[in-house]
Amino acid sequence: MMGCLVIIGLIVVALGAGGAYVWYRTSYTPPVRKTPALPERAAGTMTEFPVSKDTKPTTVETEALGGTTAKNETTTGTKLPPGVTKTSLAKGATSMTSSTYKKIPVGSTTPSPGGEIYICVLTAMPNQPGFVDGIATSVKTSMIGTMTSVSLQSAKGATYIGSHIVSSQGNVYVLSKQGGDVVIIIYGADASVSSTVDDLAKNVGNGEGLGDYPETKESLWTLPATTPSELTLVQISTMTGAQIESQFGSGGDLPSEFRPFIPDRLTAARYTDSSKQEWAVMNLQYSSSFQAWRTWLLARSALGLGGGETTTVRDVDGIYLNQEGKRVMLFQKGPYLIFMSGPTTAPVDRFVALGNQIQV
Repeated sequence: MMGCLVIIGLIVVALGAGGAYVWYRTSYTPPVRKTPALPERAAGTMTEFPVSKDTKPTTVETEALGGTTAKNETTTGTKLPPGVTKTSLAKGATSMTSSTYKKIPVGSTTPSPGGEIYICVLTAMPNQPGFVDGIATSVKTSMIGTMTSVSLQSAKGATYIGSHIVSSQGNVYVLSKQGGDVVIIIYGADASVSSTVDDLAKNVGNGEGLGDYPETKESLWTLPATTPSELTLVQISTMTGAQIESQFGSGGDLPSEFRPFIPDRLTAARYTDSSKQEWAVMNLQYSSSFQAWRTWLLARSALGLGGGETTTVRDVDGIYLNQEGKRVMLFQKGPYLIFMSGPTTAPVDRFVALGNQIQV
């Protein structure tokens, strides 16, 4: 009897200790977040995106057009209307911030499947008088559509002039902000969102843009408020878990062993240092601290991180090691799992400094 009581007591102590450890690993209080550092080209275009109670942005991406940091045509989720390519846009614009909007059904807070609307905000080069008309003409020709001139005024007073192209292939607006260097392309290929495209065009520049959407703001505001002095932020992006799963599972159903790693939202940032070497940060946000901690344990096993060294970053344990020609660091805090990569020659202190500035 005494032996049984001892065993029961040890089990109770073990369960209590395990529960306390789980509570410690999953308890979380978010920090007071500040406006994040953004690429210069993105800071001036974020507010140009329309704000509407009937639609919601599900992705955000910034990228350079032309130059060594430019992406090719297939490395982004941005969909441009027929007749427009990044190569053609690079002839008259230096950068693009893009977002995919989706309709929200009446009585719901979740976007409906399908029916994407693609919005791209360009930073135009100076002295390009025919740039906007050239885009519109190319779209009209490729879509075999009708084109009319439009002039729209936002609630904040700015005037946008351009063209509206309609055909069986979609509904497109190409708008130029008067007195500025902003060009906006709004494109919906699905006939079911044609009226929504019209409404969004009327609402360009009507608020704080992407910052007026809580989900987008929450994800972007986990990025560092200040970029470390030795790094230059060149690109940011964010997307939902459903879009991640769709991309990885485009060739068929996503293997079940990968599903636990899919976050609710992913936010990424790309940097370059003075030696033009690339650094990257990926922030995977999960529905709860427990899910993030469980994924952290799975990731450590699946990625073979048992041989990695540990350090302290954001007041938690982080693991770092060299892998496939890169130095990588991972850590988990609250509902977030952070992955960083950079050159193998960089000291660990630089990774810690960058990790400490991530607002999680």
